Amino acid sequence: MGSTSNDGPIMDLEPLCRIITPIGMLGYGFDEEEIAERLKLSVESGVPTALILDSGSTDSGPVKLALGTTTCPRSSYLRDWRKLIRAVRKYRVPVLIGSAGGDGSNAHVKEFLEIIKEVLEEPENEYDSLASASMPSSVLSVPVVP
Repeated sequence: MGSTSNDGPIMDLEPLCRIITPIGMLGYGFDEEEIAERLKLSVESGVPTALILDSGSTDSGPVKLALGTTTCPRSSYLRDWRKLIRAVRKYRVPVLIGSAGGDGSNAHVKEFLEIIKEVLEEPENEYDSLASASMPSSVLSVPVVP
């Protein structure tokens, strides 16, 4: 079971799911046609598929974290979200984003939700609705009693 030889796998195993990652960091841009190709093949196979990518820190140092600035300009996130939403509409796959805007703060999670809403309000998306969920990241501070 799951054994391999020098010639490759002895038995063919069906994939449980497929994860397609357009790019390592949302906001850095990606090739929409290449992702569409991969999604088409994956969805046609019948294997559950998801787009999964990160938008967390690229270790840009403490300044961005301290100032609460995003790693990329808002326009870069808008561009990438437009591409992702087109893919979601066409292939009916979920998108999962790790973190948001660099530091993953609640403010950046909120900003990403606003960007998604903005894209969905554009004329070409006027009849679309997508479910979204977010998980706040901030930890409540609790006084420590000695």
